[in-house]
Amino acid sequence: MQLVSCHNGRLYTLKQADDAPLGQATAAAQKTFATGLPALDDLLPGRVFARGAVHEFLSDPRQGSPLLPALLIAKSAAANDGVIVWCDPAKKLYPPAIAAMGFSLHRLFLLHPKTAAEQTWALAECLRCPGVAATVAEAGPLSRVEVRRLQLAAERGGGAGILLRPADAASIHYAATTRWLVSPHPGERALQRWKMQLIHGHGGQVGKSIILECARGADTTLPHVQANPVRALTPLADRPLPPPVRTATAG
Repeated sequence: MQLVSCHNGRLYTLKQADDAPLGQATAAAQKTFATGLPALDDLLPGRVFARGAVHEFLSDPRQGSPLLPALLIAKSAAANDGVIVWCDPAKKLYPPAIAAMGFSLHRLFLLHPKTAAEQTWALAECLRCPGVAATVAEAGPLSRVEVRRLQLAAERGGGAGILLRPADAASIHYAATTRWLVSPHPGERALQRWKMQLIHGHGGQVGKSIILECARGADTTLPHVQANPVRALTPLADRPLPPPVRTATAG
């Protein structure tokens, strides 16, 4: 398999590394990765995402796709010069926004399949490629056979599969290591927030959630931003109001 990307009038290729020499460093060579956001990582089994596995983000289609959370996980998986393949048939992705997150567009490959069948085939091929650190796609209904096929492809390739799926009966079949319920959270003009709840993940804090917050228009050249204007916060717990204090009155 050979991936081809065009940037600034030049073609870049990435060949499958089946015959790569032992010891060659690739992002997919490690079995796990962390996001570096403690509140998010604490929910995960072993506090890390697994490579060679599929992770699913479920959301209400009426509320938009959780592209920001998907980008964060993909960027973390592709650290140390890894490659991201993003399946984007509807062309929703905005590359300058990815660059603003501190990820090099030279390591991003976009796929525009014409049919659902083409997309499923392309996802399996990319997941099977050891040179791809993360494969991202919006996926609708998948059969038991298709989800199993994607899982086996990820296990063989060693990268992370990130699927954005609707939170309804269309996603009843899955073979994911972790599943998240993602929804927009009230923010501000300069802040975008997403609530992420872990709903499946053996050994993780299933049922618990965090708030993922991204500063729009953040200056990534500032040291405190560290080229990643994203942070994960633990939601505030609801606590009952203290009982009213009664004062004695003179009789």
